[in-house]
Amino acid sequence: MDKIIDLKKAQANQVTLSAPVVLRKTPDGQTKAGEFEITAYTGAVVDRWWGKLAIEVDGIQAKDSMPIFREHSRDTVVGYSLSNKRENGAFVVSGKFSTVTDAAKEVQALAGEGFPWQASIGVQPLKILALEQGASAEVNGAMLEGPAEIWIESRVFETSFVALGADDNTQVACFSQVNETPAPAGNKYKEHDMDITMSLLESKAPEMLAQIRKDAADEAFKKGEEAGRTAGAADELARIKSVSDQSMAGHEDLVGKLMFDGKTTGPEAAVQILAAEKKLKTTALSNLDAGAIAPVNQSAPPAPQPQVPENPTTEEEFKKNPALVEEFWDFETYSAFLHTEEHWDIKKA
Repeated sequence: MDKIIDLKKAQANQVTLSAPVVLRKTPDGQTKAGEFEITAYTGAVVDRWWGKLAIEVDGIQAKDSMPIFREHSRDTVVGYSLSNKRENGAFVVSGKFSTVTDAAKEVQALAGEGFPWQASIGVQPLKILALEQGASAEVNGAMLEGPAEIWIESRVFETSFVALGADDNTQVACFSQVNETPAPAGNKYKEHDMDITMSLLESKAPEMLAQIRKDAADEAFKKGEEAGRTAGAADELARIKSVSDQSMAGHEDLVGKLMFDGKTTGPEAAVQILAAEKKLKTTALSNLDAGAIAPVNQSAPPAPQPQVPENPTTEEEFKKNPALVEEFWDFETYSAFLHTEEHWDIKKA
């Protein structure tokens, strides 16, 4: 029986494949300066303790431009790839050597002396077909019998020049036992182990490192979930109440948002609410000024009229009574008239 399996159930989730390096040649057979060609994977089946492993060449993905290191160390840059291709059932990477790094110069110099460099290409599965005992499937033009895994989709993420010795057959080495199902006690299978460092994982397998960190965080959370939830809930409730205590009419939406954003403290909320209130009042005052009715122009009140004595007894008072001035012309005439009136009043009496 064969079936697509979850990547978490894979026997290995990352391997390095090693194959011979071939420096490019010019038409006359000379080594082409500054360039290399790597047969990264020949399509061969690799034996593991749990069965066989094969990678479908047509399912390999890789960027044209990848960093090329020495011994998987990002501190020793050898060059970079320019392209990759599937050729005669193999996966081939071509690239250029750096002209400035010591690692690149040494690799080229040793190759010129005939040193049998190999290329080690890191591969990560994206889709896996598992073959049980008795099942079979075709991969890279050949039939594969189970138990086995076929990485029908995978990704090449890093390439290095390594001193593993010349070997016409593709070799495989897993990153560590963390990334491969451990062999049972007493198993005689021997694998090519590698020393794992944080720098190696960051440069060679950043996705895997991120997943390891995530899994570790998830596991830690599960173990301390109840205690963390109790303490965290108490702190959160205290924070929410502190924000709620700053509530001010007209700012209910802002207070609600700050209460449940998971971070704002009571004092911080007070600052934001006061700022919002100030802005609200400024806006209201501006709107009030803009909508006010212009005042109506009013004429000045009439000047107070001078008091006109009805029966003046002095020349000054006489002059203030226009009617008397018009009738008698002067105060002497008016005064004589008054005396005449008095005379007649006395006589009548």
